Amino acid sequence: MRAIIFIGTNFVRTQWIALAVMCTYVLGIGGVYRVHTQRDEVLFFLRWHAGYAIFFATMIAIPALQTERKTRRILAVLSKGIHRWQYLGGLLCGCTMIAALFCLLIGGTAAWLGQQGGIPTDGLAAIMVLLFSCCVFAVSVGLFFATFFHPLLATAATSAVLALPLIFIQFGWPVVWAFFPAGALFRTLWTSFQFQPLGNTLNPLIVSAISQALMFWIAAALVFARRDVTISPE
Repeated sequence: MRAIIFIGTNFVRTQWIALAVMCTYVLGIGGVYRVHTQRDEVLFFLRWHAGYAIFFATMIAIPALQTERKTRRILAVLSKGIHRWQYLGGLLCGCTMIAALFCLLIGGTAAWLGQQGGIPTDGLAAIMVLLFSCCVFAVSVGLFFATFFHPLLATAATSAVLALPLIFIQFGWPVVWAFFPAGALFRTLWTSFQFQPLGNTLNPLIVSAISQALMFWIAAALVFARRDVTISPE
């Protein structure tokens, strides 16, 4: 566990430019929304930036393996006696820290906007926990595909997994939303969420997102254990 946290912390440190841009953007756009604070505007902020959070975390995770192989930093890390599953766990941990920061910024800004506009924000905390869980799930899926695909193909494959509920709906197939936490998150945000208390209704989705994230991480570790990391990718 120590090795995973150490690798994750170092990974976050290498992403300081992206983190600075992310923080500046969220705080700046929050100030823009403060000029005219209404319930619909705060909801719009939350809906769009929930998508940005998942996209941002995934786009940081997917190219990480190829970058580490190109710079041969991965060989230096593995030569220290670090197992490959620990290395992937460190990348997942680092991306989780970044996602947590982004979710805190989004949730904190939405709560501040609600306070400034006199808008109750009950239910916001539960939605943000689900958003964070979905970010971890998306990162895990991205890392899995990145172990054997080029980042562009890994991005396409990850997008396809996250978009599966839309594909099912398009073909008229039934959707069991408990198996698609990211899709259920956006379905809730765009159809029924109005900052009302949600009780325990989101708990199954949170558990599903974390469980699937662990499954994809294990699958990624099994695949990565058989990959040759000494060859720099094209």
